[in-house]
Amino acid sequence: MPASLCPLISRPVPKPGLPPLAPQKLAYSFTLPGGPEAAGIARDNARISLDKHGLSNITLPALQVVGELTAAASLFAPDQSLYIHLRWREEDNALRTIVWDPHPRTHANPDATAACVAHRKGQLLLLARTVHECGGTWGLSEPADTSEGTRVWADLPRTGAAAYARQPL
Repeated sequence: MPASLCPLISRPVPKPGLPPLAPQKLAYSFTLPGGPEAAGIARDNARISLDKHGLSNITLPALQVVGELTAAASLFAPDQSLYIHLRWREEDNALRTIVWDPHPRTHANPDATAACVAHRKGQLLLLARTVHECGGTWGLSEPADTSEGTRVWADLPRTGAAAYARQPL
């Protein structure tokens, strides 16, 4: 039976046991409501995505990153929509995770902006440590002229993330 509702498109239905998709095809985005359950939902989606793309060897640090970014975004934008994006960066063989929330990156008062950024970074100390141990990078993106909110990203190189995942707990 074809895997399409359109009778003009006939693709075979995927069968269990097929090889994983290439990491280069990993590109998923989803929106979820901010709240206590958001980090768990984001981690569940990331776990499935990594597994389907043969990246289970970096699951532990990747789920830590996704969970920390999502939990912090939920604290800054409770009950508001959060945007999660996972993408494989072939150019540097790394997983990029982006979490966007609608909390403004800048405030009218520069001191308030500095305090807000410092507070957010303080919420992400475990993320910073995990990314550092994997040899990756992370940061808060400056807002574009046409966008609001805050975008926090992290890049986990596959080699460093896999080595981190193999360490005894």
